[in-house]
Amino acid sequence: MASVEVTLKHGLKVGSDTLLDVVLREPTAGDIIEAQEEAEKLIVLQGKDGPEPRLVPSPSLVGVHVLRRQIVRIGNVQGPIDLVMLKRLHPEDMGLLNRKADELERAMLAEIAPRTAGQEAAARGRDDRVGGAPGEAHPEAGK
Repeated sequence: MASVEVTLKHGLKVGSDTLLDVVLREPTAGDIIEAQEEAEKLIVLQGKDGPEPRLVPSPSLVGVHVLRRQIVRIGNVQGPIDLVMLKRLHPEDMGLLNRKADELERAMLAEIAPRTAGQEAAARGRDDRVGGAPGEAHPEAGK
């Protein structure tokens, strides 16, 4: 699992210490599922047959809860960190963590991005044409 080290500009004050060093890891499916569950809020909508309760997730809270789970540690404080601690960060440091988390996610997605059939064939060292071999002209070429 990929991770990245980040140095906060303002840091997180814990007692008399200011913690600056953060280790972030890429998110797991479990992180995302748990963050979605945690970000749900029960609301009551007025339907044609009366009140209808619905669970609605907050997209911004989902992102915050995924981020706090991605934090392996801040200084000597082991993650995931709680929301109260995350709220104590300076906005500039929060922005830095979000950017680094986005970079990790983009790198992860680039690794698993689907390739075209031609790219798959090339990766296997084969020509994706019917009956073709690497470096060989297609049998129907020129007809």
